[in-house]
Amino acid sequence: MKKFISGTRRIAVLGIGNELRTDDGIGPFIIEGLNVESPDLLIENVGSVPEAFARPLAKFKAERIIMIDAADMKQPPGHIELVTKDRIGGIAISTHSMPLSFLMMYLEQETGAQTILLGIQPQDIQFGEGLTPEIGKVAQKIISTLNILLSDHVRGLKDV
Repeated sequence: MKKFISGTRRIAVLGIGNELRTDDGIGPFIIEGLNVESPDLLIENVGSVPEAFARPLAKFKAERIIMIDAADMKQPPGHIELVTKDRIGGIAISTHSMPLSFLMMYLEQETGAQTILLGIQPQDIQFGEGLTPEIGKVAQKIISTLNILLSDHVRGLKDV
């Protein structure tokens, strides 16, 4: 992830998911935990219709877009993977109206930014509020890591 954002200024971090479907709400949950502020960062909960956010992303002039979402990668619950649009074909997300590969291509066309997915294997996406305990622990680790990574990035921009 550090390599993906290095050498850029404007970064958007999008939490994707439905908070009423247990672990599918991990994207919005992580977004709520991020506390780094900068005019060069756009951190947004885009819910389960992320394609509707293309115009604000283009206006923000994002160079990199990090999408965070539950992704069925046929791995054990809590498995985390960074996925480029070239590799996303085999990953199923049943709760969204647009396949993530199309979403990534669409956002890249609309904004000129490069996209990456931080996918987390859910344990349960049945109707219900709140993350399962195992996925909640994974989410906390991701929040901590992203807060450090984004803070370091913003601090580096000030040194330029």
